[in-house]
Amino acid sequence: MEIDFNKLANYKSLAYGASNIAQLGKVKEEYKELLDEVVKKDSYSYIKNRDNFIAEGLDLITATINLLLMVGLTEQDFEKHISKLEYYKNVKYKDN
Repeated sequence: MEIDFNKLANYKSLAYGASNIAQLGKVKEEYKELLDEVVKKDSYSYIKNRDNFIAEGLDLITATINLLLMVGLTEQDFEKHISKLEYYKNVKYKDN
């Protein structure tokens, strides 16, 4: 299965009128809501409700994409990130 996260770029208007700092606050809020879906018990943790966890995770991704677009994310920035991930996959964290 392949998920097209490019569709989230169509929802930048959800952050319309927000300043970069306000949108960063939204990212922090969504992150906190995601963490609230995890129960920590002594030496282990578990997700309380899978559907809520996924919904909050997607809210976090959407808010983060909106923030990146607001601060001027470019194709070059994205390609640099992909190169870094390829390095991690093929060199830094390659299975022996």
